[in-house]
Amino acid sequence: MKFLKYDVAIIGGGCSGLMTATAIVRNNPNLTIALIEKNTKVGRKLLATGNGRCNLTNEYISPEYYFGSCAEYLCNLFQNYDCGFIRKYFSDLGLLTVSDSEGRIYPLSNHGSSVLECMQNYYQHFGHVDELCSVEVNHIVCQKHYLLQCIAKDNENIQISAKYLVLACGGKASPKLSTNGLGYPLLELLSVRTSVLFPSLVPITCNDKSLNLLKGVRVKGSASLMIDGNIVDKHKGEIQFTEKALSGICIFQLSRTVNEYFATKKQKSLKILLDILPQFSEQACKDFINDRIRKFGKYELEYFFDGLLQKKVALALYQKCGIADLHRKVAVLNKKEVQLLARTLKQWEFIPTQASCFENAQITAGGIIPNEINFDRMESVRYKNLFFGGEIVDIDGLCGGYNLHWAWCSGIIIARAIGGCH
Repeated sequence: MKFLKYDVAIIGGGCSGLMTATAIVRNNPNLTIALIEKNTKVGRKLLATGNGRCNLTNEYISPEYYFGSCAEYLCNLFQNYDCGFIRKYFSDLGLLTVSDSEGRIYPLSNHGSSVLECMQNYYQHFGHVDELCSVEVNHIVCQKHYLLQCIAKDNENIQISAKYLVLACGGKASPKLSTNGLGYPLLELLSVRTSVLFPSLVPITCNDKSLNLLKGVRVKGSASLMIDGNIVDKHKGEIQFTEKALSGICIFQLSRTVNEYFATKKQKSLKILLDILPQFSEQACKDFINDRIRKFGKYELEYFFDGLLQKKVALALYQKCGIADLHRKVAVLNKKEVQLLARTLKQWEFIPTQASCFENAQITAGGIIPNEINFDRMESVRYKNLFFGGEIVDIDGLCGGYNLHWAWCSGIIIARAIGGCH
């Protein structure tokens, strides 16, 4: 049995945990810190974000892009911790950043490794931080100090004592890169309550024959979510088709509500409507099809949409509209078929059939509820010197740097509560 003693123990070497360690060192470099990570290295999920580029915040940070029972507390928080603050904070650590046309902020190097390296370089050179990797916490004893019962990869038992304890161990999303929800049993040990958990920012599973034809196709368009006959959300961007699901950023933005439906059964019916020709109105689509009929009436249907749609998209469109004989001449398309083709191009309907899995999710929706947290310090209301950061709290945002922004902010707030302000 190995016994280790620290001032601060941080469970989770992800974004929030890394920032907590870094910010504590900035505030009080004399504190000793254990950064405990189940994986072989810290920051694995960080390195995968933004396709490896790490979209670390967004110029348009606002509470309206966040969800969950704790999201209401972001209104006051973001007055002090906006995009400019986070960019300046990383600049002070040596990281230069740039903004793209949609307000997403990336490291100038275009590599997420730069974000991780700047934090590690800082706390390793200016503080006393031990990265304890391949170590899993399986029990917490609350005494004068916190006592953590841990087991290392080589089955060595470790006890860690710390005055301050930070739970920043992520959620259940992307278990290969993260923690597979190991923080939730620890919360149960401490009787800390959470809301229902479900995956967000994830492909949406649909049962539709046209997906077999569309597999591998990417199109620019928009996706709308309809609940009980009313469109409740809409996003533009690239839509990707897989064998059993819709994917792409605009689909990810709708996935939270879809998975909440399956987790809570709040609504009666769901539909996703794709507009794969957003530059045209439905009437313009109909006029365009009729014009092509006049020009290319001698073509067989198989070739009718060449030059406008990818071949796979055209074949799937015919299948969706019940048009089976593609050797028919274009000229024999009737008025009803033209109308149906135009409507489908603008409102291609897909029905979500089941909840997405955490395996492919970017973020966990749900988590620690507001009654458990003092948001001025991100501290437990039940236990002194116990803090919560990042994904384990019931706050989640859209794609575009919003979730990482919350991870940084929560880590900085915790550090200020533990070691003073800087």
